[in-house]
Amino acid sequence: MIKLFSYCIFILFVSCGTLKSTQSKSKNDNAQLAEVDVGDFGGEKSANQSPVLSPPVETIRIGENGGNVYAQNEMQIAPNEDQVKRARIGLSFGPSLYRSLNYVSVLKSFEKNKIIPKAVTGTEFGAVVAAMYAMGMTPEVIEWNFYKYFKEKRNYRLYSNDWLEELDTLLLEKFKDKKIQETNKKFYITLYNPHSKKTYFFDKGNIRELLNLNFRLSSSVKNISKSSYTTAMESEVFNAKLMKKVGTDFVIGVDGLSTKFDFEDSNEFLIGIYGKVSGQIAKEKKSFDYFITLPLSSMSLDTTENVSQFMLNSEHFSETQIPLIKKNLLQKFSPSPDVLEN
Repeated sequence: MIKLFSYCIFILFVSCGTLKSTQSKSKNDNAQLAEVDVGDFGGEKSANQSPVLSPPVETIRIGENGGNVYAQNEMQIAPNEDQVKRARIGLSFGPSLYRSLNYVSVLKSFEKNKIIPKAVTGTEFGAVVAAMYAMGMTPEVIEWNFYKYFKEKRNYRLYSNDWLEELDTLLLEKFKDKKIQETNKKFYITLYNPHSKKTYFFDKGNIRELLNLNFRLSSSVKNISKSSYTTAMESEVFNAKLMKKVGTDFVIGVDGLSTKFDFEDSNEFLIGIYGKVSGQIAKEKKSFDYFITLPLSSMSLDTTENVSQFMLNSEHFSETQIPLIKKNLLQKFSPSPDVLEN
């Protein structure tokens, strides 16, 4: 196991390339996106507070101004014919606090079966897993980073300032000075603006800063300003329609929350929040080409105990989904089964 961790560390340092975002000039891409719009942005301060942490206007690109993964220079992304023919798979991870580590098991199963996503996104910890994968980390390296975080973290109240600060220091620090436009795979982060009550997607900007906002609840922001952003799960969870508009052919959603969840430390406030999220997921999953709900009802959202066994179970379950995913892909792209060729 120690050798595996050492190997993962080595991979972590040598991985990650550069993939420039491209722009779509099609007027169709400028069509209204469901629940996605452009608001007013600025850097104003909240009264009696330090400046609100929010991305500057140049980090935001909506519709026509960004997000199209596949432009005329696609051969730079997929240099051989077989890769160009392969389905452009999008993968979206939902929020599920510490259960989110099980998304690594999904990635392991996908890679083993040569189902390689071209674009990834996520919400809450799902966004962290997606960002690490987009940066070029292998599933094993992502797993190691989460285990290290679980080992070093203290038992702070979830979403408290201490918890958020510790999360940034122990886990999100891996993204220091990293930008979305530098990722190996197409990656974007969705955030919610409580002022405009709309969801925005970011495919440009500082990953660490945006991930921090991705964990902020609007109830913790005393003075909501036009430039305030909070976690996207307060409005939308997966945003499958958006992923289809940014260039993917087949979108897979992965849920670790489902309708059954609890907390080891009783927390009625968060039960209410995640209850609403669960209801939203039930609506959004219909928009996916394929949707996976991991069997995690017996794992508390705030526990890290027996996580290795849960991950093993999740990987076995993911393996059962592979034939169904391939069947759906073949049906969608028939009569061109070569979309699955390696």
